[in-house]
Amino acid sequence: MEQRTIPLGEQPARLWTGGTGDAIVLLHGGWAGAEAYWSTITDDLERSHRVIAPELPGIGTIDEPPLPTFGAYAAWLAKLLDALAIEQAVIVGNSLGATVAWRFAGDYPERCRSLVMVNGYPPPVYPSGVRWLVSNTPVRAMARSNLAQLYGREVIDLAFHDRTKVPDGIVRSLERFSSADLDRVLDIMLAGEAPSAPPKARTLLVWGETDRTPVLDKQGARKMRQALDQSKLVTIPEAGHLPQVEKPAEFRRALRDFLKA
Repeated sequence: MEQRTIPLGEQPARLWTGGTGDAIVLLHGGWAGAEAYWSTITDDLERSHRVIAPELPGIGTIDEPPLPTFGAYAAWLAKLLDALAIEQAVIVGNSLGATVAWRFAGDYPERCRSLVMVNGYPPPVYPSGVRWLVSNTPVRAMARSNLAQLYGREVIDLAFHDRTKVPDGIVRSLERFSSADLDRVLDIMLAGEAPSAPPKARTLLVWGETDRTPVLDKQGARKMRQALDQSKLVTIPEAGHLPQVEKPAEFRRALRDFLKA
């Protein structure tokens, strides 16, 4: 994989690319950048696909502002694919990256060949009253405290089955995550944009079974599968929030089987 920077509107886009063939896009989560999330599987994917692993603006990094909504991230990804002359791609997202992937599949169905959600959910939808309370009352402190459970060193014990496999990039990122960073994530979640349409593309849900982070459980994954017409759920034992890191061989097998089908 080669790290590149390309012009894209007002802010250059940073990404990792490699391989040839049909395009597959890998979207990282909120704890670090693309390398920490995907380096365990890119060598294998490069043999059969053109791999694109972008650094999502302001997510997992501290050197640039985030985009305001998940819809804005989906639009950013569409522009990135335009810049790379890619009409259609398999979209894979882990954690918060899965939320972006879902939004992209709903907003740009003609560009999503298939969708892979890895321990992640669709964009949250909150009533306007809840959004007002969190924005204008002391309830915001409570919401920030709840969100902090997902962005502190303590989450490692909940998110990983084997602590020895936690990527260094995630450890460093969680150590420096600040209250301001929490507010940025909270504002994206509470932006109040209209719900995205469910994806029409074939969808694979991959779930690390021992993920104990708040909200992200197997029951939710099963409900999501039942709500999607063309979907399959694969669970991976002895793996947590990043199954592609803890059990890369099992993850690659599930992804290859899905892509071949």
